[in-house]
Amino acid sequence: MNVWVFKINTERGWEFDQYFRSRARGIVEMGDEGWIRSASSLRYLRQEVQRGDLFLCYEVDRKQMVGVARAASDGRDVGLGSLIDFCPPRRAVRFQNPLVRRPDLDHILAFTPQRGRGTVQRIDRDEFARLRRIMLRKNPAQAVALGKLFAAR
Repeated sequence: MNVWVFKINTERGWEFDQYFRSRARGIVEMGDEGWIRSASSLRYLRQEVQRGDLFLCYEVDRKQMVGVARAASDGRDVGLGSLIDFCPPRRAVRFQNPLVRRPDLDHILAFTPQRGRGTVQRIDRDEFARLRRIMLRKNPAQAVALGKLFAAR
């Protein structure tokens, strides 16, 4: 399983709460070629993102990670509509206490300018181990739901 961060800017008219609060029972399309234009993000989606991968939902302008979802499809190439689908919202976890850029995400490269500005960025295995501890520490009431999401494939 790979772990990715999916970055959005809420100032462009969309926020992750629209996904997390949706009553959709099926998979949810996330991002098309008009939304995701970074060459590295498109390459990740086309070549590496697979169904079951974890996505960390990050709002760039608010500098906070608000939740976690699973990919419900493999990543796709341009010209095919949505480039990735997320699991139904009821299977995702919206944090009660979001992780903030400083101090929670300080040492995670995908949240820094050094890694790039693309919508989709890779989270390294050691970085995810640290993030997982922080998620559980900040959201102990959601430990069971997070555990299920982390274990599911």
